[in-house]
Amino acid sequence: MKKKLSMLLLLGLTVSLVLTGCGQPGKKPSDSSGKQPNQSSQSTQGTGPRDEVVTMAIISTWNTLNIYNTSGNYGHCVADQMFERMVSYTHDGEYRPRLADSWSMADDHMSMTFQLNKDAKWHDGEPLTADDVVFTLKAVTSEKVDNYYRSNFVVLAGTDENGICANPDNLGVEAVDEHTVKIEFKSGKDENTILSGLCSFLYVLPQHILDTGDYASINNSSFWSSPVGAGPFRYVRDSAGEQLEMTANEDYYLGCPDFKTFVIRVVPAASLTAGLLNGDIDVVGAGSIPLSDWETVKASDSLTAKAVTSYSYQYMEFNLAQGNDTFQSAAVRTAFDKAINKQLMVDQLMSGEGLVAVGPMPPYHPYYNEKLVANSYDPTSAQRELEAAGFDFGRTYRLIVPQGNQVREQSALIIQQNLQDIGIKVEIETYDFATLLEMMHRGDFDLGLLGGGSNISPSESAVIFAPGGARNYSLLTDGKWYDLVNAGDSLVDFDERKVAFDAFQAALVEDQPYIWLYHQNDLWAHSNRIAEIPMEDFIWYNYEVWTWKLA
Repeated sequence: MKKKLSMLLLLGLTVSLVLTGCGQPGKKPSDSSGKQPNQSSQSTQGTGPRDEVVTMAIISTWNTLNIYNTSGNYGHCVADQMFERMVSYTHDGEYRPRLADSWSMADDHMSMTFQLNKDAKWHDGEPLTADDVVFTLKAVTSEKVDNYYRSNFVVLAGTDENGICANPDNLGVEAVDEHTVKIEFKSGKDENTILSGLCSFLYVLPQHILDTGDYASINNSSFWSSPVGAGPFRYVRDSAGEQLEMTANEDYYLGCPDFKTFVIRVVPAASLTAGLLNGDIDVVGAGSIPLSDWETVKASDSLTAKAVTSYSYQYMEFNLAQGNDTFQSAAVRTAFDKAINKQLMVDQLMSGEGLVAVGPMPPYHPYYNEKLVANSYDPTSAQRELEAAGFDFGRTYRLIVPQGNQVREQSALIIQQNLQDIGIKVEIETYDFATLLEMMHRGDFDLGLLGGGSNISPSESAVIFAPGGARNYSLLTDGKWYDLVNAGDSLVDFDERKVAFDAFQAALVEDQPYIWLYHQNDLWAHSNRIAEIPMEDFIWYNYEVWTWKLA
């Protein structure tokens, strides 16, 4: 592991897991490298989960229980409970064993080997083995499988530039033995890139259920109506993306949960506080509590509240589809950046619970370019530069915004007013998330608001720059910024990577392919009837619900 990056990532937060079991093994603390030595597990005795219901609220829906075919991060809130990932990691990037007990990077950085927990089982009692990991990687890199997150697998040897492997026999993955998996890369990779990127999106699927001999059958399999995972909770029932009920997996290999029933419910942000105060909601799992309610939540004796600095970012995109010349000029995009009062968003909409963004990485990111100089808010200069560029002030531009995030919706109003102040007419349209993404894919918009930041890797934002990529919602075709990300990602030495990613961030300021708006702190809370909830780690959709304890 890169010593320098490890020190940066681990600085400021060391969390120990306290697990109880239901006749299952406890999880031992990791060493300073983030790895766990190979050693036999020891069972602990427990009495089983208490017959209690815990409800976690998220502010927007998942559109399918098929995590690989979902279209937004809210699906991770569900998948993390039912399925297994190789590792979990903390707010500050400490990697902890989950399905993988330990891992090692080859000296040439061309492969990593993972030792799997020997006690992991599927919910139907079948053992989870290295063959399941191999099957999953071959399936999700197959062109026959709809995989929204395929770009995260592009590092694998045998895949093309889109993360597709034409011949699964050529994919760089091997079951060395029943509990050992070797994963090979196209080029040398930094260990943290693999752990925070590839491993974050690798939800292992059951080969013994889904392997029909045709990967295409996975897309519409009846499996997704009642999925069988290996996570801390088992599927019970759900209602059309509104509510999911699960029951404790008493055989969970890291320790059974402390409560029997876990419910994930979609709750509008405006209703979070009322739900917390009246006991309908126990935990806010995704989506911030409205700032207007924050003081009330903090003052409640029945709640624990926490503001968590986030690695996520909000941005405005342009329709940069080929043939649409309106925003192709960097001068036009830079003028838009100067026209928008981002500090007002932070001060007025967030009460200071956030930072103005200069790029996708916040100032506390280990790869942040400290020499970046952001464009100043200067509407007079913006108007003058747009006029010089021949911008069309005569038409009305459509700004499409997803529903559910109040600060984002309110920031659209500030953008509308800012642009109106320099003579640009903007019409705001709001849509549910799935509809909005479809519109963006079709190019049915002028401007749009979205967010990102699903892991701490400096190349996390590459997906929105990849020409032809599934998450390139701006439809940009210029590969310049994507190439800069890949240049940094091809290096393994921290200092060399830092130089490369500094250049990437500088190019974003110079060209403004997106307008970076702000990094908003996440405002979360939970009922005091539950303790030991690692809320700060929710930013990575790592919940570790088996560690939560009822008071």
